[in-house]
Amino acid sequence: MSIVTEARQGLAWSSVPGMENLAEMADLVTEFAAREHLMIVPAIPAAHDGPQVQLGLDEMDLPEFLELAGKLGGGAIYLQSVRFEPGEEEDLPDGAAGLLKYEGHISRVTVAFAAGGVMHFWEDEASWYVRWEVLTDPENSHGADGRLGDEERARRAGELAAALLADPKFRGDRGNRWRIAQQAISRDTDDWVSREAISQAGDQADRMAQEQYDQIEGQLDTLAAELLTSPAWQQARSAAARKQAAVRFLIPRADGFSPPALMRDELYARARDLAKANKTAGLDREASP
Repeated sequence: MSIVTEARQGLAWSSVPGMENLAEMADLVTEFAAREHLMIVPAIPAAHDGPQVQLGLDEMDLPEFLELAGKLGGGAIYLQSVRFEPGEEEDLPDGAAGLLKYEGHISRVTVAFAAGGVMHFWEDEASWYVRWEVLTDPENSHGADGRLGDEERARRAGELAAALLADPKFRGDRGNRWRIAQQAISRDTDDWVSREAISQAGDQADRMAQEQYDQIEGQLDTLAAELLTSPAWQQARSAAARKQAAVRFLIPRADGFSPPALMRDELYARARDLAKANKTAGLDREASP
C-alpha cells in the first residue's frame, strides 16, 4: 500500500462535505514522520530564502504532499500548526463575533521539506479563519475603492449571494464554503460586496439546509434501508468510507445541501445496525430446520 493511500485512509473525513479538521492534518504528518523515521522540526523555514515550491489544495492534497516528501525528502520534515488566539477583541464587525467559538482551534497548518536545495511548502487554512482575517482586516473594511454607493453595493452583494447559493459546490460543502466562494468571485470585485455576499449566501444556505434536514429526520429508518442497497455502501470496507457514502446519499435528497455531522452519523449508525440485524436474521434462518 502506498503512502498516499494510507494517508488518505487516515484523512477520510477531508472529503466529507462540512468537515474541516486541521488538528487531524497535523496528526497525520506526525504519524507519517514516525513511519518514515523522519525528524519533525516544529518550525517552518523562511519562505523567501532560496528556491522554493509553494503548494496547497489547488495543486495537491496533504497525502500527496507527504508521498512527495517520502520520495524526495530526507531526514526531516517541518511542521507548524497555529492555534486561533484572538485575544481581547472589541467592536467586532458583523459575522466576526460568531467565530470566537473557534478560539484554541488550529487555524493553519504548514508542512515543508527540502529536496535538492529546494524548499517545498504545503499549507492549508481553516475556512472560518480565512473569514476572520477578511472580516477583521481594517484595510478592507470599506471596500476596494469606495466608489460604489451603499445601495449599489447591497444590490451587487445580493446578486452575488444568489449566484453562490446556486453553485452545487457551495451548497454541498459547508466546511469549505468560504474558500469555494473566494475562488468563484472575481478578484476585482469590491471587498465589501464579496464579504457581504459570502455572509448572506452562507446564512441562507444554513437556513435552507436546516429546513431540508428537518424534513428528512423522520425518514432516517427508511433511508437507512435504501442506503444499505447503494453501491457506495456495499463497496465500502471502512467506517469512514461508509460515512462518506452516507453523505453522498443524503446530499441529493436535501436539494444539494451537505448534512450536519450528527445527521450523517445517525444515518450511518442506523444503516450499520440494520445490516447487523439482517445478517443475524439470515443466520437464524439458515440454522432453522
